Amino acid sequence: MKKNTNLLIAAFLIAVSNLLHAQANLNVQFRAQLTYPGQTCANICGYTDSLGNEYALVGASQGMSIVDVTNPSSPNEITQIPNIDDLWKEIKVYRGFAYVTTEGGGGLQIVDLHPLPSATLPYQSYTGDSAIFNQLNSIHALHIDTTTGYCYLFGTNLFSGGAVVLDLNADPYNPTYAGKYDQLGYVHDGYVDNDTLFAGHIYDGYFAEVDMTNKANPVVLGIQTTPTAFTHNTWRSDDHKYVFTTDENTNSYLAAFDVTDPQNYVEMDRTQSYLPGSGSIVHNTHILQNWAVTAWYKDGFVITDVTRPQNLVHVGYYDTYNGGGSGFTGAWGVYPYFPSGTIVVSNVNEGLFVFTPTYVRACYLEGNVTDSICGTPILGVVVKISTVNDSSYTDISGDYAFGTATPGTYDVTFSKPGYQTKTYANIIFAPGAVNTLNNVQLFSPLAVPVTGQVTNSTSGNPMTGIPVMFDNPNYTLNFLTDGTGNFSSCNVISGTYTVAAAEWGFQTYCNAVNVSSINQNIPVTLSPGYEDDFTFDLGWITSGTASAGVWERGEPQGTTFSSTPANPDFDVTGDCMDQCYVTGNSGGSSSQDDVDNGYTMLSSPVFDLSTYNDPWIHYDRWFFNDGGSGNPNDSMVIRLTDGATTVTLESITPLSNGNSSWVHNAVRVASYFPSLPATMRMIIIVYDLMPGHLVEGGFDAFLVVDSNAISVPAHSNTAILQAYPNPFSGTTQINYTLPASPENDAYFEVRDITGRLVSTHPVNNQQGNITIGEGMPGGIYFVRLMIGGIMTETIRVVKSE
Repeated sequence: MKKNTNLLIAAFLIAVSNLLHAQANLNVQFRAQLTYPGQTCANICGYTDSLGNEYALVGASQGMSIVDVTNPSSPNEITQIPNIDDLWKEIKVYRGFAYVTTEGGGGLQIVDLHPLPSATLPYQSYTGDSAIFNQLNSIHALHIDTTTGYCYLFGTNLFSGGAVVLDLNADPYNPTYAGKYDQLGYVHDGYVDNDTLFAGHIYDGYFAEVDMTNKANPVVLGIQTTPTAFTHNTWRSDDHKYVFTTDENTNSYLAAFDVTDPQNYVEMDRTQSYLPGSGSIVHNTHILQNWAVTAWYKDGFVITDVTRPQNLVHVGYYDTYNGGGSGFTGAWGVYPYFPSGTIVVSNVNEGLFVFTPTYVRACYLEGNVTDSICGTPILGVVVKISTVNDSSYTDISGDYAFGTATPGTYDVTFSKPGYQTKTYANIIFAPGAVNTLNNVQLFSPLAVPVTGQVTNSTSGNPMTGIPVMFDNPNYTLNFLTDGTGNFSSCNVISGTYTVAAAEWGFQTYCNAVNVSSINQNIPVTLSPGYEDDFTFDLGWITSGTASAGVWERGEPQGTTFSSTPANPDFDVTGDCMDQCYVTGNSGGSSSQDDVDNGYTMLSSPVFDLSTYNDPWIHYDRWFFNDGGSGNPNDSMVIRLTDGATTVTLESITPLSNGNSSWVHNAVRVASYFPSLPATMRMIIIVYDLMPGHLVEGGFDAFLVVDSNAISVPAHSNTAILQAYPNPFSGTTQINYTLPASPENDAYFEVRDITGRLVSTHPVNNQQGNITIGEGMPGGIYFVRLMIGGIMTETIRVVKSE
């Protein structure tokens, strides 16, 4: 009963949260809504006729719906132009003609809008001429260069999805093929003006600036990765100095880039919706003078003041979707260019929304925060404008820049755990004005100066450019060693930290350090060897063809399918920190970010085994495959290559060894490559085969050891071993549960990373524990359960130095 009551309370709270979320609005007046029963809606455009009548052009699944919104409170559908019934529709207008794309096929539909408000409109489909005669079929999106009169089609069935260029100058109703841009592969969407294309290469995670003057020979001027590397949409500012981008994935950003120098693009700022961290996915943005008007799926649409691209501030929004979180539903597109100022929004399942916005300038707050003792920047200070509850955080340089849409007189507070809060009272915020609070100094009675040096354990030489992390529940500090291997900070808040450092070709350093004394020095020593628990990015490469669920490094966000874990919710126990590689990491629904429509591949940096005697490669992997139609048929394949020869170490399928847990494996390299090459790579591929099913993969705890004495078998489920704490500083306790009482000789043996036997411990009961670690130096150890002379289970533990 208690459980059911809790569920009812939870459901009530969720319902209240959704209701409040759906009512969220600022500086936007709702005027009307028009639904499309039995149809979904994709993108949206607009058209104003010679009489001043304004029409929303809605990309409904059964064809473009033309809605008179001249009276925004009373939208009236004039007609719907039949098209292939398909979710994806994109529309642009040029010289009184609407151009409609769909992934459903049939080419480019062209509709003559000149007879409006008559419902009888001529239309036809263009499927290609000359070099592409009758070859054009499916099209994802389009944009029109209205300055030069060319139409660009993106994500078509031609040229691997590169851009197809059509000439509209002679006759907009009968385009002609002019060229293509396919040098960098698939283009999902883009913006073009005066022969300059900013192409969204969504699966490669960047936009490309392309000179399209010669349509037969485009020239790539530069490329730029966007914040979450899933570049969907681009739009250039009116002064041509900046490009604004959207990434179509969970917790993504609208970002601003200075593009005045194609060889040196500079990210100016990035922002999430008016509900940062909601999980909402940004989709399409448009620039209107100094505002970005952006569709944000489940968070509706947002108006952002982009007058200062280095400080993007939301000044209006309306939530068109009753619910929150991640997912590809809610507001698909927005059109803000009607002369009247009316804004129209298309929701996937809720239809057309009509709004009257009030455009206001932001009130800005910018400055810098430093430590009062040593003058160094402070990261992560909360800067809050009172009453309106707008807040931001300082970056690694101690800088902050944000603002509010609501003018007034407010207090501004600066706070961070371990520091004394500082308040500036009665700051006047006015539209368009910039309040600058520079050199705000915070004092910490708990701050400790810390220095350290990273050295090579073999040579004793300092190591340059090594990432060092201090981490505890309240703080994370990141350093990069200088030319003498040193790192330092004068304002580390006292407490216990996990200190980690890593470099490819060395074992990960992971140690618990109590920062408590004045002028504390922390030496860090890296020992040669290959280990990567993905605490840091050490250069693994991702590639593939999958449209979603690509490999990414991070703290895993678990998902479930029918109560079974799909994506892992944790990394491998016993390694440093909490990072691993997973195929997509959005959390939420198990179907949202699994591997789709192809494969995703993860490749290690090269590792040299030529100096090893008998190397074994250890790793842990996760595989899940279920759902969909018919029997799951996807796979994970783990390979080893020396550049010339590639061998398969494991091929995991639902029928062979598929499950939803971390599985350890150890491989003797000499069994596959007796010569022990110097050019080895590990490759992990997850395939999504047709018909589609849910498939997830994970990879963690890569390690090379030079001994078969500590080889670790795949989990045999004959016993359960757990170590706590792990990592540990003094001792750790190994808890064990055997499937039966040990009738044969049973004992634990502890070996170091070289395979040397450190200690043995007898086992007499089916359940119990042993304590190890006293007198052992810091390092990696393997605790092996031996029964009747056979190794049955192994667990890895790490002792901090």
